[in-house]
Amino acid sequence: MVKNNNTVFLDGNRVSDLLSMEEVIEAVESAFKEYGEGKTQIPAKTYLFFDQYNGDYRSMLGYLEEEDVAGCKLVNVHPDNEDLPTVLATLLLIDPKTGYPFCLMDATELTSYRTGAAGAVATKYLSKKDSSTLGLIGSGVQAKKQFQAINEVRDISYVKIYDIDEEKRKELRDYIQNQGIEAIELEDAEEVTRGTDILVTTTPVREPIIKESWIEDGLHINAIGADAKGKQELEGEILKKSKIYVDQFEPAKHGGEINVPYSENLITEKDINGDIGELVTGKTKGRKEPNDVTIFDSTGLAVQDVATGWMIYNKANKPDNKNKEIQIFK
Repeated sequence: MVKNNNTVFLDGNRVSDLLSMEEVIEAVESAFKEYGEGKTQIPAKTYLFFDQYNGDYRSMLGYLEEEDVAGCKLVNVHPDNEDLPTVLATLLLIDPKTGYPFCLMDATELTSYRTGAAGAVATKYLSKKDSSTLGLIGSGVQAKKQFQAINEVRDISYVKIYDIDEEKRKELRDYIQNQGIEAIELEDAEEVTRGTDILVTTTPVREPIIKESWIEDGLHINAIGADAKGKQELEGEILKKSKIYVDQFEPAKHGGEINVPYSENLITEKDINGDIGELVTGKTKGRKEPNDVTIFDSTGLAVQDVATGWMIYNKANKPDNKNKEIQIFK
């Protein structure tokens, strides 16, 4: 696809029309592959913190060498939002050859899709292939996207849901059941964790809500919620007994699930088995034994956004879609 010398604006509705979980998983896995091959640039995120509002604002830059496309995502996390999403994002794509900004898009839903897709890629490489039971700790937007994505790579037949918000639990249960999959609400995180093949945590907590004593052999965990310093969903002892994989070590040690155990010297860099790029490229092996407990610590990489945004831009520029674009610069 040629990057045109005009800037296309894609609003949230257009982006939503162009998103498909299957295609996002493919784009994200391809980005992880390039990352594993050393064909990306991913500088550290930069943050503004608004402690008085319990929120932050982040910039995320990424470059994909094979596609020759770069981008910057600006994204917030405000867990106390009531009338707005807790995450709002904008993505700008540029042509590395000239620096021209050829696409600006609403990346709010893109962000939730690409995070779900990352969980699916990790699940594909780390969970048992016959996994069928999914546990969801947290029942917000990302829990739904994790379910959608994981169901693309594993044959899920039973879902257990826990959230302190009863209304959200019920809403997610009803959505899953409408997909023809059995789902049940539970009022205890332990019940969700035990007897589960794949566990996904998507909460903003700063005190662990998953106990080491609940963890059974063979479990795979996608730890999604911890995305800033001090956040922690899993007891540190769980990480000690598990095989840990990160998307990228530096951001994970500062703000991912490993950040608190790492800062307390409960685990070290030697306890990290590998990153998602190494898994996808085969440089490191994931699950070695059926009884292994595996953890994917997801903090989010800018190349996930760039790859997904590039896919959306290319779809928008297909002849049958071009009349729906809005060009804002020429």
